[in-house]
Amino acid sequence: MNLWIWIVRIFPSVFGGLYLRKLYYSKFFGHSDFIIPDNVTMDNIRNIKIGNCFRVCPDVKIFTENEGEIEIGNNFFANYNCFFSANKEKIVIGNDCLLGPDVLIINSNHDTKRNILIREQPNVAKKIVIGNNVWIGAKSIILPGVTIGDNAVIAAGSIVNKNVEPYTLVGGVPAKFIKILI
Repeated sequence: MNLWIWIVRIFPSVFGGLYLRKLYYSKFFGHSDFIIPDNVTMDNIRNIKIGNCFRVCPDVKIFTENEGEIEIGNNFFANYNCFFSANKEKIVIGNDCLLGPDVLIINSNHDTKRNILIREQPNVAKKIVIGNNVWIGAKSIILPGVTIGDNAVIAAGSIVNKNVEPYTLVGGVPAKFIKILI
């Protein structure tokens, strides 16, 4: 067994966290310009790419499965308890994006065909693209197939199921156009 893995298992709170951030994560991300608290979950890290100045608060969860990928640009911040899930397709987040607490970005959902139990429906995945300089308010949900344009703002508590034009503010359930940003 690798000595470092043994040390990480024995001393996870101090030494293990330091090891993960400075050695393990930087090996996969290609840099060490990020802050990832100890209780952040990143699953299938080989399919996650992050830019410089990546900052997340505790309880953020980033998952990829079935060849799904997540790409996050530079100067990114996610507040407490955000959740990202990429299944089969990509989630692409541009530079200078901010996410409030409890934001969900999920790129797959169950199909809804008649006469088939929901639990037996296949997952349908679609790419999500979030542009540069986007602010997503607290407790918002971004659903599969959505593209959010550059400089857009998503109001807190919104469910985004359609594309958002650049320089617009949207909000509500489902999210609707509110105004053009100046």
